[in-house]
Amino acid sequence: MLLKDLYPGLNEGAKLLASEISGFSGPTGNVYYVCATTDTNYALMKLLYSQVYNDGSQAFCDTLEEAYARCVTNRNDVIALNGNTSHAVSTGIDWTKNRIHVVGMDGAGARLTDQGAKISLSGAVDSAYVIKVTGTRNSFHNLKVIQSSTHANALFVVQDGAEGSLYENCSFIFGVVNNLGGTTAHEFLAGCDSATFLNCEFGADTLLTSAARSVFHIDQISGFEFKSNRARGCTFKMSSSSSTATFIRLDAVGDILFSNIFEDCVFMASVDSAGGAAIAEAVQTGTSTVKGCLAFVRPAAFNVTDFATATSGRNAAVQVVAAVSVAAAIEGIKPTA
Repeated sequence: MLLKDLYPGLNEGAKLLASEISGFSGPTGNVYYVCATTDTNYALMKLLYSQVYNDGSQAFCDTLEEAYARCVTNRNDVIALNGNTSHAVSTGIDWTKNRIHVVGMDGAGARLTDQGAKISLSGAVDSAYVIKVTGTRNSFHNLKVIQSSTHANALFVVQDGAEGSLYENCSFIFGVVNNLGGTTAHEFLAGCDSATFLNCEFGADTLLTSAARSVFHIDQISGFEFKSNRARGCTFKMSSSSSTATFIRLDAVGDILFSNIFEDCVFMASVDSAGGAAIAEAVQTGTSTVKGCLAFVRPAAFNVTDFATATSGRNAAVQVVAAVSVAAAIEGIKPTA
C-alpha cells in the first residue's frame, strides 16, 4: 500500500507528494513538505500542500526546523524537502526523536554528489554541527548537508551517536575554509551503532585542508562505540596540503567495537594547483586497537601512499580484502612507459 492510499482525504498536491516518495510503504505517520520562502514556487507549493492532519498540524512547512518540531517520535513521519533550493537552519538541529525519515525531492534521488535538496548553516552561528542525530532508526535520503558557519566552534557537518541510522545518497561538506586549518574539524563525527551508509559522499576537494585532520572521524558521542556499521559504495574526498591528513581516523583505541564493514568505497585525495597533495594514509586506527575491526572490501585509494601502515603496531584493527592479493593494488598507480 502506498502513502497516497493511506490518506484518502489528502488534496491532490499532497497525494502527488506521497506518490513521489519512493521506498516508503506500509503504515506511516504524517508527511510534511518543506519549501523555503525564497523559492520561486513557494506560493504554489504552499497552496498544493495545504493539508491539515488529524492532529492539527499542517503538511506545509517553511523550514526543516518547523517540520522537525511537528514530527512525533516513533510515528514514522516523513519530511520531504523541496529539491530546488537550500534549506537554511538557524542553528544546529539536535535530532533526538526516533523514526523520522527525511527525503530530498530531487528527481529520481540517485545522485552520488551535488544533491539538489541542501541543508545549510551559515553566518557565524555558534553551533558545532548542522545536525546531531541521537534518536533511533532515523533515515536521510538525497540530501546535501553543508556547514558554512564561520564560528570557531563549527567543527562538524553531522554528528551521529544513534542506533540504526540510515544515510542514502547524501553528501556532507564544509562550505567555508575557516576551520579546515585545525585538526578537530571533521565532516562526519561517527559514534553510531548499526548505521547504514549507502552511496554517500564525505568531504570535498574544493576547499583546502591545511592540517592533519580527518574527514570521517570515529569517536564516542552517546557513550557507546562505533559498532556494527555498514557502508557501501561511499566516496571520501579531500584536498589537503598536509600529508598527514586522512579520510577515516579513530579518536581513541576504545572507540570501535565488533565488525564495521566498508564495501566498495573510494578514497580520493586531490593533487591540485590550490595546494592539494598526496596523503600518507587513507585510514588510521592508532596503536593496540583490539576491541573491534574496520574491514574494507575492495577499496580504491587515489593519491594515497599507503592505505594503512602497521608501523609500531598502528592500524592493527584495519583489515583489507583487495580485488587481487597484492597490497599495492588498492592504491592508484600511474601508468608507466
